[in-house]
Amino acid sequence: MKKLKWRISSLALFLILSCSKKDNLREISGTYEFNVAGKHSFVINANHIKATIRIVGANGGETIIMEDIPLDKNVEYTAMIGGYKNKKVFNNLKTELLNNLVTEYEVDAGNSRQFNNGMIRIDWVGFD
Repeated sequence: MKKLKWRISSLALFLILSCSKKDNLREISGTYEFNVAGKHSFVINANHIKATIRIVGANGGETIIMEDIPLDKNVEYTAMIGGYKNKKVFNNLKTELLNNLVTEYEVDAGNSRQFNNGMIRIDWVGFD
């Protein structure tokens, strides 16, 4: 009788474990690159997002590269690219990345007379 109970218990446990749902997460990735002066918004619809972010200031300004930066799912990020728009200075030449309109990262422009816009590039990986 004990063997029968043990076998039934083992079989029940095996069936429960083998029928349980497994998370089949699929890795997804993408790239955003902004190099036109102005305000650009984007949202990433993924889980567990890690990104490499490269921000370059206008006119040969500061450059920062950050790796494995966690980004939030379904949050509106805004890239403010400093530079020249319609022959006018935009955003005081400052290049910024904002999270829900709160500045997270920013770089200043250089002093050269190159008249180049800033740039933000975001390479991200997440799970669907």
